[in-house]
Amino acid sequence: MGRSQETFFKKQREKNRQRKKMEKLEKRENRRASSSGGSEIDWDSAPVNTTMTQEEMAQKAQNKQETTD
Repeated sequence: MGRSQETFFKKQREKNRQRKKMEKLEKRENRRASSSGGSEIDWDSAPVNTTMTQEEMAQKAQNKQETTD
């Protein structure tokens, strides 16, 4: 009788694992479906960086131009 009880408990554990796995997958899919891919940033209304010197701004512009080439 001990053997069949062990088998029963083993099958119950396996069922519980499968159920938890399915619940986890469902939650993941729900989160993925409900997310909008992050918030959109309105760069036009963002504050301007006034801490950069003219030389730093020129260097930044030069770097940007070099990377686009």
